[in-house]
Amino acid sequence: MLGCSKLDRRFVLLAQEINEMPDVSPDTLGERIYYSFYSSGILLLLENNIIEQITFFIEPSEGFTGYIGELPEGIKLKGKDLEIIEIMGTPTSSGGGKPDMLLGYINRWVKYVRDNYILHIEFNKRNFISKLSLMLK
Repeated sequence: MLGCSKLDRRFVLLAQEINEMPDVSPDTLGERIYYSFYSSGILLLLENNIIEQITFFIEPSEGFTGYIGELPEGIKLKGKDLEIIEIMGTPTSSGGGKPDMLLGYINRWVKYVRDNYILHIEFNKRNFISKLSLMLK
């Protein structure tokens, strides 16, 4: 679904498929539109009517319930950081896992750059996946 138009049949039928109407809100400049499926733990970011990012909230946060569906690349919902790195290899980049004076604790994260997309995974303090995002390159 990443990269498809909001006119694409898959996007049009998404609310029906997951049995939830999204909360639709533009950013402050009106350049991006967020489709928040709070009860399903899914956030879609559209820019120029194209799905640029899909975020799965594995742990409840930011008003989202925890996502319970399938994840890309065979990643397990209850996956831990070292298990994922062992399966997927060395990440393209990584960071976080420490407190920040302004933002508080920043979750540890890893990023994998693929041919057509970027996979960004955040881990909680217990090293379990807390959030996973797919972004267009």
